[in-house]
Amino acid sequence: MGNDMELNALVLLPFFGGVAALFVGRLARDAERWVAIAAMALALLVLVLALADPSQGRWLAISRSDWAPALGVQIIFAMDGLSAALLAISLVLGIVSVIVSWKMTQYSGLLNACLCWTVAASNGVFLSFDLLVFAFFWELMIVPAFLLISIWGHGEREAAALKFLVFNAVAGLGLLAAVFYMGSLGEPVTFDAFVLAKVEIPHHVQVWLLLGFALAFLVKLPVPPLHAWLPDAHTQAPTAGSILLAGLLLKTGAYGLFRFPAMLFPEALVTLSPYGLALGAFGSIYGALLACGQTDAKRLVAYTSVAHMSIVLMGIAGGVYFSMMGAAVEMVAHAFSASALFLLIGALYDRMGTRDLRQLGGLQQSAPRFAAAFALFFSAALAMPGTANFLGEALVITGMFQVNWLFASITLVSLVISVVYATRLFKRVVFGKTRRTEVVMTDLTLREMGPIVLLAICTLLFGMLPQLLMGVLEPAVGAALVTGR
Repeated sequence: MGNDMELNALVLLPFFGGVAALFVGRLARDAERWVAIAAMALALLVLVLALADPSQGRWLAISRSDWAPALGVQIIFAMDGLSAALLAISLVLGIVSVIVSWKMTQYSGLLNACLCWTVAASNGVFLSFDLLVFAFFWELMIVPAFLLISIWGHGEREAAALKFLVFNAVAGLGLLAAVFYMGSLGEPVTFDAFVLAKVEIPHHVQVWLLLGFALAFLVKLPVPPLHAWLPDAHTQAPTAGSILLAGLLLKTGAYGLFRFPAMLFPEALVTLSPYGLALGAFGSIYGALLACGQTDAKRLVAYTSVAHMSIVLMGIAGGVYFSMMGAAVEMVAHAFSASALFLLIGALYDRMGTRDLRQLGGLQQSAPRFAAAFALFFSAALAMPGTANFLGEALVITGMFQVNWLFASITLVSLVISVVYATRLFKRVVFGKTRRTEVVMTDLTLREMGPIVLLAICTLLFGMLPQLLMGVLEPAVGAALVTGR
């Protein structure tokens, strides 16, 4: 199979799998779920085959095909180690999201279609190097996520979905404006990022263009004060929606910041990096402090995401090898740990009917597998040695001491605060005494244990054997350093 087919299949298989899931539910029971899983599993196999015979150099695969030549638009897909890692996460979490929503019967065909389409659009973001096509997938990604929250969410789901839509759609306008302007810089008009990277752009223009890109990326990341949509979206979303939000959509923001500013606006990046460092330092403390005050377990984990992704922003803005590598590793590690925590909290909610920490407790006695899984993934959220999260945050902080000792110290303080919220939730859920005595607590089922074991293996494997992950990410980090500094 050629590069064109392989890379296109990573987007088309989940997309058409979603289309098929819409209609096959009438043919057989659970058919839509199996179709969704099969489409993403097949795409995962294609990814593995694409990686089995990598080309020399940075790019593992690259393809070009005309879409609208008269308008200067091509479909340019390229995959390096960072893209490959995020694509693998995207497809694995897509399969996990189908499994955890197995019992949801309302509009089941549309539900599984939305899960597939979220994965397909995210894959398009991770692969696209035509800026207009990138912006197309960026905006497309919002639609199925909006439907997941608004149709299958809890509580005030419509309000949470609308807030998510408004924040991300408005921020996307900045990206679109910058992309359209950049298209006019080529001769003839082109949106090819590789061509535009060689165009001389005046410094002040670079700054404005970078701000347009950064607005979209920072809202999706998100960092304060652009994070207001996240806690409500996570809290009201179904478990599968929370997994894809934490594991995929937040990572598209981090990926965009990692990939394009250094490539397209190197001078502006040097100018604006100190503001990124300050924003990241503030966000790491702010997210950790707000997490300490939450009584809803899901909302608590949502605020921890703000803190952890702010550390990713600091790593990218730091611009040295250790901080950039740490940011890339933390993207991957956070996808595993946050997704697992949302899965566990969703399973707990299904059994107990509440996420209120004041009502929960006693898992150690009644559900030891539950307790062990919480122990592992809260150790990861704490960045305990031996987990991939520790590797990512340790690298970022090491790099930050090379750049600015004050911001590095602030990040260390945020990690100390994380001990407070993590131990508070863990103590309450695992060792506390439940007030829901009328509920008989059952342990994790085999269907729930499968994804948990997979995510646990990834978290520990990359923590214990860091070179497995760092070796894959090395070329992307090196390229970002060469072009950005």
